[in-house]
Amino acid sequence: MRLGITEHRVRLGPQEYRVLRTTGLRRALCDDTGHWLDLRVDREAAAELAAAWLLAARSPRSLVHMPLRKRAEQPVGAHPPEPHQARDLLLVHHSRQFPASRWKAVRARLGHGSPRTVEFRRADFPTTEDRPVPGAHHTGFRDRVRLTTAADTLVLSGSALPFADAAADFLDLADTGPGRDIRCGGHACAELHPTSGLLDPSMPLMHVEYCPDWEPAPAGG
Repeated sequence: MRLGITEHRVRLGPQEYRVLRTTGLRRALCDDTGHWLDLRVDREAAAELAAAWLLAARSPRSLVHMPLRKRAEQPVGAHPPEPHQARDLLLVHHSRQFPASRWKAVRARLGHGSPRTVEFRRADFPTTEDRPVPGAHHTGFRDRVRLTTAADTLVLSGSALPFADAAADFLDLADTGPGRDIRCGGHACAELHPTSGLLDPSMPLMHVEYCPDWEPAPAGG
């Protein structure tokens, strides 16, 4: 499995940040409804989303950026996100202690970056046996993903464990979504629940839906 990225180095004051930005995810949208986080992807984007989250798990010193706000295609029959609700994703290991408020300044300095290709095998993703037991962690469990919104971006801070766990869910969606009869009212999705023990309880539900058919966005959209 291959994921195209660009690698960027940004210095702000005494701090240097390495940003890995995905170049794929062509058919992927993220909508912050205010009640939950709604992502829509096709099969290829679901697999790339999985690879990007696994990349974040494997790259604790880097910021992994998925630009999703300005996409030229939309799922057939679905309402596109309102412009003020469309979001990018940024995954950050909590050990970096990256202030979300700094993201806008970092993003403005990214430039073109250096093209890279990251490769993963299926064996790199967690299996069912690798998964943590839901609710097994105490209230202060540092692995839990926490959410901050900054500069139209969902900044998700956590550790390798929840990032890799979510990556496995997204890869499963890429595998099983196309087998569902979506066009006849079926539904295929992956959901990250605050009650799972891997998300901060204050986080909204993250719902990732497989959408097989996409069309160009309306002119002026």
